Amino acid sequence: MGLRVLVVEDDRGIRGVLDRGLRLAGHEVVVAEDLVTARAVWTTDTYDVVLLDVMLPDGDGIALLAERRADGDETPTVLLTAREEGELHDRAVAAGATAHLPKPFEYAELLACLERVARAG
Repeated sequence: MGLRVLVVEDDRGIRGVLDRGLRLAGHEVVVAEDLVTARAVWTTDTYDVVLLDVMLPDGDGIALLAERRADGDETPTVLLTAREEGELHDRAVAAGATAHLPKPFEYAELLACLERVARAG
């Protein structure tokens, strides 16, 4: 049985690859390209896993995650980040991230991470 995945990613190319690849792997996918859209779909529906870009054009993905956690949402969340910094990792953990995946990543690595966090969640 596939997972229901929310993909929050502003890069059109990455978003498209994730959408198509996850659908081909049997998952149901909802996409959002910014915080406003992500907040709207995440607060009105449920997901098995959220893939959340850290740097979005209208704000910080980690701040959105912290909001969702403060509202009691415990959806397993994988942060996607173009940078690998200690401070970023610390913020992600403090906000309640289940895992984080630095870009660029291998597609097989992403699928394994999704399965792992879905089982743990």
